[in-house]
Amino acid sequence: MSARVGSAIRVLVSLLLIGTVAACGGGAQPDQQRGGGSGAGFPVAVTGKFGTTTVPEKPVRVVAMSWTDADFALALGVTPVGIAKAPDAPNGLEPWTAAALRDAKPTLFSTLGSDPIEQVAGLAPDLILATKDYNLGQSYPQLSQIAPVVTYLGGPNTDSWQQALGNVAAALGLADQGKKLTADTEAQIAAQKVAHPELTGKTFSYVVAPTAAGVYTVNSDQDVSAQLLAGLGMRLSPKVLTLPTSGIPGRAQLSLENLSVLDADIIVVAAASQQDLDAFAKNPVAESLGAVRRGAYVPFNYTTAVSIAFPSTLSLQWAMTQVVPKLSAAAKA
Repeated sequence: MSARVGSAIRVLVSLLLIGTVAACGGGAQPDQQRGGGSGAGFPVAVTGKFGTTTVPEKPVRVVAMSWTDADFALALGVTPVGIAKAPDAPNGLEPWTAAALRDAKPTLFSTLGSDPIEQVAGLAPDLILATKDYNLGQSYPQLSQIAPVVTYLGGPNTDSWQQALGNVAAALGLADQGKKLTADTEAQIAAQKVAHPELTGKTFSYVVAPTAAGVYTVNSDQDVSAQLLAGLGMRLSPKVLTLPTSGIPGRAQLSLENLSVLDADIIVVAAASQQDLDAFAKNPVAESLGAVRRGAYVPFNYTTAVSIAFPSTLSLQWAMTQVVPKLSAAAKA
């Protein structure tokens, strides 16, 4: 990887952490219509940001324009023929996606900066999944000429994972399986809450992308990451909920001298690199926070942060094994 490309990916990684848009965590039902036709339940119509997409028959060759879209398909038993690479993942795949692929070797392509229209067309898809495609505003007219496209409703990562999964499942003719996956994943999160009563009622602050100049912190309980922690029984600190929102929805910006407002029962910090995590923990102001002093500081590396910031059933199941033990230890500190 060239230094220039590597730097671009690092910037993208940081921006993804900072700019994850708040999303509703409820289980909204997919906006779909089903009818008879080419195969059981087809054609299927799914409504998205750019109108209604009609899938005429059961898809065979599926292309995923994000790793989360790939997760949805894989969890439903469908292996995409092409998957957009995950930024900063060594092999272009998040660990939970790689595990679900088993021995399958789909074509991996980059969406850094723009969608590779010709490469996608060369895969000859009969369905394109793009519920988390940040380039879709520019590429939809071209992608939709290649194959039906399942899109987001509000914007990339603004729909709940339940909504996105439901629409993907509908387009694949697997609506019932999608509902079961949703219910099973929600039940697993609820079971973790029961198994870890020490988390219930604990306040938390969630810091993202700390730098030498300051930090961004989640100030909305509608943020996707905050909602997962709330599902475990925790609650976003009332102090951060009152912070003014920056130019990024769901994010407040703080200079280092104002970090004291972040103090809570538990402080979670997500960063693009271990170096950034270490720098925050060693900052004198951060070190003075009560949560940090008593060991209730929980660092999330980029992969862990992504698993809950861009949720799918696969990433959330993986996150439960990574996140809950750390939060539990902090709650007991």
